[in-house]
Formats: sequence, structure tokens, C-alpha cells
Amino acid sequence: MQNQYILAAMGSNRPGVVADVTGAIYKAGCNIENSFMTLMGVHFTLMIHVIAEDQDKADKLNRNLESLEQKDDLKVHTFPKENDEIEISRARKEQPRYEIRVRGQDKAGIVYRTSKLLASRGINILKLSTKVDRSKHLQQPIFTMRIGIEVPKNIDGHSLRMDLEALAEDTQETFTLTRKRD
Repeated sequence: MQNQYILAAMGSNRPGVVADVTGAIYKAGCNIENSFMTLMGVHFTLMIHVIAEDQDKADKLNRNLESLEQKDDLKVHTFPKENDEIEISRARKEQPRYEIRVRGQDKAGIVYRTSKLLASRGINILKLSTKVDRSKHLQQPIFTMRIGIEVPKNIDGHSLRMDLEALAEDTQETFTLTRKRD
């Protein structure tokens, strides 16, 4: 029976860290379904959806990852995905998807207030990234955020826009909401 995992790994950035983690997956006979990898300060972070076609490959994957942790400055956590999670994920793809972009002066609470608003409306965040630009040519740091969301069909798009506009006015940030086309 097929086993699926979400693998989260973090360690000091160095040449070869991606090769080491993906090599452990490949050498176990497993496959990468989806992944996201990025540098955060001096640490490299990875989120990988891995498929092991049978229990032997899943066991080998776990041994390979344990071995990698023992020899490197790397922490790895493996989260099993249940089959019903996979079906729920497939069903959600039928809900409308949007992207929210936020830009303005950097200040505390923007991510919290935006995510709290979305949660209060029953809106699921699929992807979120933030960045602060502290370039010397700027008078003040500039904050940017991109959020991929799925909106339940019963949510009124106009009222969501109004809520985001009110938040934008309150935080003095620029918010844009764009429907994603499949």
C-alpha cells in the first residue's frame, strides 16, 4: 500500500544540503510529489511531499533520514498523510482560489491581522510568503506579503473585498485580491 509523508527539514545552509535530503528520498526508492525549499537567514528549510510505494521503501526512507540527521546539522520531521487527507485535498481544488497581495510600511501585526480576518471568514490559506526590503535607498523598510487562499463557495466576494479594504485602511497598507484561473 502506498504511503505518503510530508517531510520538514531545516539545517545550516551549505552546498549539498538539497542533494543530501533528496538523495535520501531517491535512495529509498521514493518519489517527490511537491516541494518548497528556501533560505531563511543562515538556515535552509525544506517542505517535501514524499510518496513511498510500499512499507519497505517507507522504512528505508526513515532509516536514511535518521542517518542524515546523525551526521549533519539537520533536523528532519516526517508527518504521515492519511488517505482521507488526500481525498479532502483533491475535493478542495474545486473551491475558487484567489491571491492577496499586501504592500506597505513594515509594522508588527500585518500577518496576524490578515490571517485572523481570513480565518474568521472560514477561508483557508494555501500559501503565504512575506519579505521586508531594507534597502539603503528606501526611507523605511517595505513589507510585502503574498497569500494564496481558497474561498468557500458560500463566501460573498464583495463582502470579502470590503473587509480587506477596511483592513488596508486600518493598517495603512495596500491590499489587492485577484481570482486565480485554473
